[in-house]
Amino acid sequence: MSDLQMSLAYMVTHSFTPYPDLYECPESMKNVKTERLYLGTYFLLSGLILVILYTPCFIVMVRSKCRVPAFQVMLILSVFDLLSLSVNSVITGVLDIMGTSFCHYPVFIFCAGAIGKGSWMGGCVACILLAVDRCVEVNAKFKLGFLFRKKVFRYVMILMIVYWFYSCVFTKPVLFTAEYSSWFFDPNIGKEPNHYHSIDHTINNLVVSVATTSLYIYLSYHLIYKIGHSTSMWLYRSKKQIIIQAVILCSFHAVAAYIYVYMQFFHSPPWLIIIGQLTWQWSNGCFCVAYLTLNQAIRNAVVRMIVPKKIRERFDLHIGIDEHLRRTSGDQQDRTQINTVSSCIKMDNII
Repeated sequence: MSDLQMSLAYMVTHSFTPYPDLYECPESMKNVKTERLYLGTYFLLSGLILVILYTPCFIVMVRSKCRVPAFQVMLILSVFDLLSLSVNSVITGVLDIMGTSFCHYPVFIFCAGAIGKGSWMGGCVACILLAVDRCVEVNAKFKLGFLFRKKVFRYVMILMIVYWFYSCVFTKPVLFTAEYSSWFFDPNIGKEPNHYHSIDHTINNLVVSVATTSLYIYLSYHLIYKIGHSTSMWLYRSKKQIIIQAVILCSFHAVAAYIYVYMQFFHSPPWLIIIGQLTWQWSNGCFCVAYLTLNQAIRNAVVRMIVPKKIRERFDLHIGIDEHLRRTSGDQQDRTQINTVSSCIKMDNII
C-alpha cells in the first residue's frame, strides 16, 4: 500500500474520504468512547497557556527588522511549533475530554494528524539548523557553516518548507486514539498494523535524534573546554545559559523522537505512550519558555509590547535603552529608537 493512498492528498481528491480499505471504521467502534477528563484538562489548559505565551514571542519576531539566517529559522520554527501545539495539546485535550477517537471524526482527525506530523517533521529540520548555527557561532570554522551563506540559505529554507508540505500532504498522518490519549499511525480499527508503518517518519526521527544530540554535545564541549574558564561573569553566565538551553531542547526532541519510533514497531505500555505525548508537547512548548526566561532581547520586547508604558514607569520596568535614556535625562522628546530584538539576533548565541 503506497503512502500516497494513505495521505491527505488522497482524501482531499476523493471527496474527503480516507482510503476505505485501511481507514473505514466498523460501526461498533463509532459508539465506543473513552473519556479521560483529567488528562484532557491538562493537555487543553497547558496547550492554551503555551500558545498564549508563544504568540507574543512570535509577534515580536515578525515585527523585528532582523532577517539574519538564524532569526529566519527561529521565525519559521515558531510557525511549526504553534501548529504542533494546536494538535498535540489543544486538540488532544478536547478529544480526551470528549472521549472521541478517529472513528468519531475521521476527516477532522485525519487533517489534524497530517498537520501535526508535517509540523513535527518540519520543526525537526529547523531544530537541526539552529543547532548548526550555534556551533558556527562558537567555531567559525565549523564545516556546516556554509548552509547559512546567503545564496545557499535561500535554497535551505525552500527545501525546509517543501519538506514540511510534503510531510503534511503526501505521507501517512498520525491519528488520535482516546484509549491511550495519543496519536498513532495505526487507527486501531482491527487492520493489520504493518500497513501503517511510516518509514519517512522513522528516518526523520532517527536523524533528528542523532544530529541534535551530536551537535549539542559538540557545542557544550567547545564552550567548556575550548573557550575555557573566563574571569568575566557575563561570559560565564552566557555559556551557562547556552548549555542549559542545549540540554533542554535536545532532551525533549530526542526523547520524543525515540519514543515515537519505538511505538511504531513494538508494544508500548500506557505510561510510555503518555511520556511520548508529553515530550512531543514540550518539544514545541519549551521554545517559548526559553525565549521568555533565557532570551533577554525577546523577553524585553514582549514586556514592552504587552505592558502599557504607564505601568512600566510606575514599577520601574524601563525596558530598552531609549526608555532608560528618557528616564535618566528627563527628556520626553528623545526620539531614539532601538530595536531590542535586533540587538540579539541569535537565540542567545551571545558569544
